[in-house]
Amino acid sequence: MAPNKPPTSRTGAKNAAYNALVSANLNQVARPSRPAVPTPSLDPKADPDDSFSMLPINELEAYAHNPRTGRNPRYDDLRASIIADGITNPITVTRQNHGAKFHPYGGGNTRLTIAKELYEAGDSRFSHLKVIVKAWPGHANVISAHLAENENRGEISFWERAQGVADFKSQFEAEHRVALSTGELARELKSHGINFGVKVIQNFAFAVEHLKPLGQWLKAKEVNEVIRPGMTGVMAVAGKFDVETAVFEPVLHKHRDQMLTRLAAGDGKGGVDKETSEPDTKPVELDAAELVADLHQALATAVGVSPEVIPLMISAVESNSRITAEELRAIQIRKPIHPTSDVGSTARLPAPAPQQRALGGMLAEVPPAAAPPLAANPTAAPAPATNIHGSAAGASLQASTTSPDRPATAPMDTSGPQAKRNPRLPDQVKEGDPTAHVLSLVLDISDLVVLHDCILHVPEMPFGYFMDLPVSLENVGDKTLTYPQLRAAAWKFLASLSGQVDPQWFTFADREQSRWASAALQGPDVFRQSYSDALRAFTAETGDPAMLLAEVYLMFNQPELGYLTVQLLRAMEQLRLDHPERFVRTVTTDPDLPD
Repeated sequence: MAPNKPPTSRTGAKNAAYNALVSANLNQVARPSRPAVPTPSLDPKADPDDSFSMLPINELEAYAHNPRTGRNPRYDDLRASIIADGITNPITVTRQNHGAKFHPYGGGNTRLTIAKELYEAGDSRFSHLKVIVKAWPGHANVISAHLAENENRGEISFWERAQGVADFKSQFEAEHRVALSTGELARELKSHGINFGVKVIQNFAFAVEHLKPLGQWLKAKEVNEVIRPGMTGVMAVAGKFDVETAVFEPVLHKHRDQMLTRLAAGDGKGGVDKETSEPDTKPVELDAAELVADLHQALATAVGVSPEVIPLMISAVESNSRITAEELRAIQIRKPIHPTSDVGSTARLPAPAPQQRALGGMLAEVPPAAAPPLAANPTAAPAPATNIHGSAAGASLQASTTSPDRPATAPMDTSGPQAKRNPRLPDQVKEGDPTAHVLSLVLDISDLVVLHDCILHVPEMPFGYFMDLPVSLENVGDKTLTYPQLRAAAWKFLASLSGQVDPQWFTFADREQSRWASAALQGPDVFRQSYSDALRAFTAETGDPAMLLAEVYLMFNQPELGYLTVQLLRAMEQLRLDHPERFVRTVTTDPDLPD
């Protein structure tokens, strides 16, 4: 038989290709097939994902790791709805293995609990439930699904969130054999639809580790702003004295028992109203401030100090992590002294002597400085205003006539009897003077860095004081100071707060008593030279006095000085809020700055 001729047309070529394909397929079918091998990753007993099923109610149970541990606030409404209409929205369930019971995958625990209750009460509608079955994804995914569901509904407490995040972290690390940092945990939660910031997660972890007895009463804001900072502080100080943190457990248990007692007395609320004898409907709430105060008391008892000194110790440790227990014991507190005066008399009674501070380091050897004598002419009136750097052209340098309603500027009396470095407010500060607390704190700072020779009491100033240029930075009287840099830094800081850089304020200081006012009124060149000579400092190009950032750090880096500085700022802000009339004087604009 002659061989086939090659096709000579397009149709012939197509037919030839088709015949060759059919022949190849027939040959393949004729071969014996290999035996089928199951896919190793396919579990024949695994539940099909996203399948519908009718399951007996007894084959379902609540999820053991459900973040919500308390009663659903919508329980009664859900129960009434289910009684009327049944479960219209099928519960999505999953299970860990073929022999385990099913449980909700991402919400539905409350509906399941209600269905079980109704079935046990005789409602046969709930003998079986229609559910959506999901393949087992691991505990971490199921916990995150519950967290996301509850978070979206807003029906979960701070403590339940904290426990849920802790469980998720534990299960995820076990399943993936990794250790998650806080940042990695936040990113992993976000990938599951849960957006918690790093600080929130840190608060969760702190609560789970240290505040478990009080968990159900914790609130996010109180933990973040009061409880965690307060407890972290006392724990840091306790560590300096080798005091175990177990010393704080009785405090937590005390507050837990108080909360439980109040719950029992009020049938789940806040007790009984004493006026109406009716149950108090206010929810039981934890007193965070009282808790922190009790923690301070517990630490003070363990260390053997007064509770009032604990905030100072906490501030010292925060400022200097390497501070020793001996240095902490040297810190003492002195409360502001408010002098009293007899009715109709301007003389003040001697203030009681507070405890002497025991200071370590360079400040320990600094003796108190005697107050400078009063000026020879205490009734001289201050000169009119002029800008420090001469921008108020044409301002008069002549002293105005004496004004009877402008008290004379007088240095603060800080020496006191027997020179014990106790703060002494000036005679002009009467009982109830709004500046008394600020002035007391200024004097406390002065005790530490020796500024008695510089502080003037000027009632018209916003905060009642004025910092004059020191005669010498290194010497006060016949004493030589060992740390003049700190004295200069504190001087600049107090001067910047006093308001004296504004010419509308500094002119209240008598030029005959104040070296600052006198130099400023002689023009920018004289002021610049006087400021540089007195404080070994420099001024800005405008002529205004300058302070280095390093000097601000120096102020806050000294434990007790840093604490007092913060207290001074708080007192000043309170004075500003309580007496805004003290700050209404027009401030002169700087012509070198834009409007």
